[in-house]
Amino acid sequence: MPARQARFVLSAPPPVRALAISAALVVVGVGLLVLASAYGWPVGVLVLAVVLAVLGVALGLVALVVTRRIRSTVVTDAEQIVVEHAGSRQSLRWSEIGTARVLGQRLVISRKEGEGGVSVLNPRRRANPTFLALMAEVQQRLDADRGYSPFS
Repeated sequence: MPARQARFVLSAPPPVRALAISAALVVVGVGLLVLASAYGWPVGVLVLAVVLAVLGVALGLVALVVTRRIRSTVVTDAEQIVVEHAGSRQSLRWSEIGTARVLGQRLVISRKEGEGGVSVLNPRRRANPTFLALMAEVQQRLDADRGYSPFS
């Protein structure tokens, strides 16, 4: 049975599109604000400029916060698997696990008896190397727990 501890961090890709739109809104808003102030344009243009700038900043902050909250950390050792996501922490001992399967973008690990289990979201494409390594690690740990060994 592997005695080492493995750590996997699954995070969403950077929100490039949302940050680009956010930056464009802020630039347009500030540009309109400067032009409206310099040329004495109507108050409606000033209000529009401020609204665009505030929306741009809000969009950027929301994109960063959502990206951060999607992050999951999975730690495995010889005894258990621990999943930390959005401030919560779930753990299962290898001997408690009945099934482990991939459903869509999730690795779902169910208990042998009773309700509950652990679910790990893969926020990137399915062929994400970290997610594939996690699946292989879970398979090896379950095999080791059940006494299976690879062919010699």
